[in-house]
Amino acid sequence: MTIKVHIEGNWPGQVTLRRGWARAESRPWNDAVPMAHLRLVRGGGSSFIADCVEALAEAGATAVLSPPLPRSAQKSWRDAEFQPHAALALMRRRLGQVPPPGHIVIEGTEADRAEALRIDAAAFEQFWRFDASAFAEAVAATPRSVIHVVKAPDGGLAGFAVTGVGSTLAYLQRVAVDPKYQGAGIGRSLVRSSARWAKKEGAGAIMLNTQVDNEPAIRLYESEGFDTLDEPLEVLISA
Repeated sequence: MTIKVHIEGNWPGQVTLRRGWARAESRPWNDAVPMAHLRLVRGGGSSFIADCVEALAEAGATAVLSPPLPRSAQKSWRDAEFQPHAALALMRRRLGQVPPPGHIVIEGTEADRAEALRIDAAAFEQFWRFDASAFAEAVAATPRSVIHVVKAPDGGLAGFAVTGVGSTLAYLQRVAVDPKYQGAGIGRSLVRSSARWAKKEGAGAIMLNTQVDNEPAIRLYESEGFDTLDEPLEVLISA
C-alpha cells in the first residue's frame, strides 16, 4: 500500500498528518474508544481526508471519526465515504440577563483536572467522555477559556464546566456533575456561571452541543434560555 500522507508522531499518540500544504491532527477519540479522531487544520478536501484515513489505518486505527459537523460542512467528509455515527443538538443563548448561580462556583486550577476527569467518566457514557487530551483541547479551543468548579462537601469536586470565548461568541464546551450530586441544581449553577463569565468577557451569545437523546440536559438548557438551532451536528465515521 502506498501511503500518500506523511505522519509526524507515533500512533496511538497525538499525530500530525501532512500532504503538501494540507494538514490535519489526529488522536484516539478517548481512552475508552480507540478509534481515531481526525481534525482538519488547513486545506483538506475529500482526497486528503481519504488519504488520512488510509494512513491512520496503516498506523493501526480501526476507524476514523470526524469532529461534530453541521450538514453544511460535511460534503468533503461524505465524499470521502464517511457516514453519520452520532447526532448532537446545537443550542444557543443570547447573553442578556443571566440569573446568579444557586451554588458557590469558583475558578478551577490545573490541580482540579484529575478530579474533573473522574467526574466526566462517571457522568458520561464511554463514547462521549473526555480523556486528558480531549479536556486539554476543549480548554485550548478558544483564545480565552475558564474552568468553573463546584466543590463537594468532602473537599473534592461536585461538578465542573469548561467555557471559552472567541471574539463575540462563547462556547460552553463541557458541563459535568458527579452522579451522586446530580439533581441538586449544580449543573444549572455551572451553566449560569459560564454564561455570566462569557458576558463579562464580551460575548453576545453562548453556544453548546449535547446528545440529541439527552433529554434532561436539553430541558435544563432550554429552561436557562437556550434555543435549539435548526441544523444539528453529526459525528461521522469512515465507512
